[in-house]
Amino acid sequence: MSEIDDSNPFGYAPEIWRLFQRAPNAGSFADDVQGVVSAEAGTPAARSVLRLALRFDGDRVVDARFRAYGCPASIAVGAYIAGWAQGRNPAELSALKAADLRAALEIPEDRAHCALLGEDALRAVLTRYKEQQA
Repeated sequence: MSEIDDSNPFGYAPEIWRLFQRAPNAGSFADDVQGVVSAEAGTPAARSVLRLALRFDGDRVVDARFRAYGCPASIAVGAYIAGWAQGRNPAELSALKAADLRAALEIPEDRAHCALLGEDALRAVLTRYKEQQA
């Protein structure tokens, strides 16, 4: 296993760079895992895609995974949401906004679309969750 390079040559905020370098919860669930709700969102202009998969037990997220294609900020947003979502219910999940992501990760204005990408992916998962509960 290679050592992680923390040099951050592009000047991203420390939390963005940490999540980008380590990408906790990156990946996907096996097809036979029960309770998984997933969806994705994309930003065509930035060519970024975020796929978010939340595993529910009742009305609580017990595990989460993400896959992201884009800049370090997009990947950090996916990692942040996947970690933050664990233990939360749909009402708590729906409260997370792009502005919260921007503040938590210190996302600059020129990367604001990354936070919107995260909010959109989370909303899409919640929409699917509600459809499955109906």
